[in-house]
Amino acid sequence: MKKPQGTGLAYITLIIVFFCWGSVYVSNRYILYALTPLELACCRFLVAAAALGIMLKARGQKIKIQKGDLPVILLIGFMGYYLSMECTLISVKYAGASLGSLINSLNPVFITVFAAVFLKEKLTGKKVFCLALALAGALIVSGGGTAGGDTVRGVIWGIASILAWAGTVMVIRRLSARYDAMLLTFLGIAASLLFHIPTAGISLAMNGKPPVTALVFACILYSGLFGTAIPQFLWSFSLSRLPASTCSMFYPLMPVFSALLGVPLLGEKLGIRFFIGGALIISTVVFSCLGRDAS
Repeated sequence: MKKPQGTGLAYITLIIVFFCWGSVYVSNRYILYALTPLELACCRFLVAAAALGIMLKARGQKIKIQKGDLPVILLIGFMGYYLSMECTLISVKYAGASLGSLINSLNPVFITVFAAVFLKEKLTGKKVFCLALALAGALIVSGGGTAGGDTVRGVIWGIASILAWAGTVMVIRRLSARYDAMLLTFLGIAASLLFHIPTAGISLAMNGKPPVTALVFACILYSGLFGTAIPQFLWSFSLSRLPASTCSMFYPLMPVFSALLGVPLLGEKLGIRFFIGGALIISTVVFSCLGRDAS
């Protein structure tokens, strides 16, 4: 089967995607001093929707949904950009950031299995090897994911988040044949606001007006633009060029970038676990880019 054009560019965009998503963990540390997680999620997607809407208008692209696709767009917004995000936040609340990061590293496994079942992508030996290598690297980087709190509840919510996102990836992959990546991303994020705004409104009513400083405001803009709008658009672009299982192989890069940025910006320190696990993860990404991918 002939590959779509732009697969080389798709590999580069995937690295950018997970650098951006990794950097969000750093910016969110500053935002969460002022906002609740529910308010943060809403702000991120409001900024992202506005940015993508401006970019679409600048390109002169009309926002047109094909007949019968509106329920699917609403499903993407609810399941992928709302439910998955909220489940992740709840998971981190109960299980802690370390275990939450480790749970998130299971994304490639679920996406690869879903892609094999629903998209008929081939589950090759190469992909299985890459999954094992990536999970080993993520486990080492996370330090085993030990955390206090209600761990079982956190794991359950984390798995729910992964299932919601893996299902969304399947839908986006199918729709990418009919919609431009930027338009599809905008539609999904805009649809999610139907759910984010009421949830954030309830949070504001319960907690009162948040103390938003200039730094927090700047971090909110960064989180919305470089943590949501741009990487979500590039993710949709990559899904239109590469198999979903191949794209998922890059997920373990996220905690690597997050840890690297945490050193200069948050004063965090890196141990030998990071370098060993990071080497395994980078090896996974390099190996997964070599040769042909079956879709």
